[in-house]
Amino acid sequence: MKEFLNTTIELGSFELSFRSILLFFSVIAAAQVVIWSVRYLLRKFLRNTNFEEGTRFMVMRLVRTVVYFLVIVVALDTAGIDLTVFWASSAALLVGVGIGLQNFFNDVVSGFVLLFEGGVRVGDELEVDGMMVRVERIDLRSTRVITRFGNLIVIPNGLISGQTVRNFTQGENATLIQLDVGVAYGSDVERVKAILLEAANAEEEVVKKAQTAVLFNDFGESSLQFTVYFWIEKPFLRKLISSNIRFRIDEAFRANGIRIPFPQRDVHVHQAPAEAG
Repeated sequence: MKEFLNTTIELGSFELSFRSILLFFSVIAAAQVVIWSVRYLLRKFLRNTNFEEGTRFMVMRLVRTVVYFLVIVVALDTAGIDLTVFWASSAALLVGVGIGLQNFFNDVVSGFVLLFEGGVRVGDELEVDGMMVRVERIDLRSTRVITRFGNLIVIPNGLISGQTVRNFTQGENATLIQLDVGVAYGSDVERVKAILLEAANAEEEVVKKAQTAVLFNDFGESSLQFTVYFWIEKPFLRKLISSNIRFRIDEAFRANGIRIPFPQRDVHVHQAPAEAG
C-alpha cells in the first residue's frame, strides 16, 4: 500500500504521487464542509442586515468565488505541486485577458457600485436613455429591467453607471408631471384654466393632496400656451395617465367650443404693377 501511494505519474512538467492526489481530494472534501458552513453563517448574517436582496446575492457570490479559489490553491500546495510556474503563467494570461475584457470588468465594478451605494435597487422605476423601466434584478455584470410594455431588457451595469439615470422611486413619494396645451386666440382663458384643472384632478392616479396648477406660459405665434402641472405616485404609468388627461381635455374643449389651432402662416401676395406699353 505504501509503495502504491508513493508511485508517481508525470503530467507535463508536474510529477505527482498517488499520495499527493489523495491529499488533494481530501483537502477538497474537507473544504466543502467548511464552505457549506461559511455559506450558512453568511446567509444567516445577511438576513439580519439592511442589505437589499440583490446586494445579499452579490456578496454570497463573491464570497463563494473567493473561497473556492483559495481552496483550490491550498489543495494544490498541499499536494506538493509547485505553484511558481502556475503564478507566472497566470500573470501573463491575466494581463492579456484583462485587456480584452475591459468592458466586462467595468460592468462588474459598476455592479458593485450600484448595489453597495444603493442608488438603484430592485423594484425601482428608472428612466434610462429616455426609456421608462422597472428594475427586476441586479446581477454581477448586468441589470434586468422590465419596460412598461412587459419586455425584458438586460442592461450592462457600466451603461447605468456611466450616464445620468432618473430614479422615480427614491426621494419624493410623488412625481411632478406637466402637459403643454395650446388654444386659439380669443378663447376664454379662465375657462381654459378651469377645464385643465378639472381634467387633471378627475384622473384617479393623480395625487389629490398635492396641488394641481395651471400656468399661462406665453402668447405663441398661433396659440395661447398653457401648462398643467400635477403629481402622480406611479411614474411607470405616466404616459397612460397623461393620455387619459388629454382625452378629457379634448372632450371638454369640444363641449365648450375651445379650439386647438394649427400652426398658421399668413401669406401676402403683392402684384407688380403692369409696365406701360
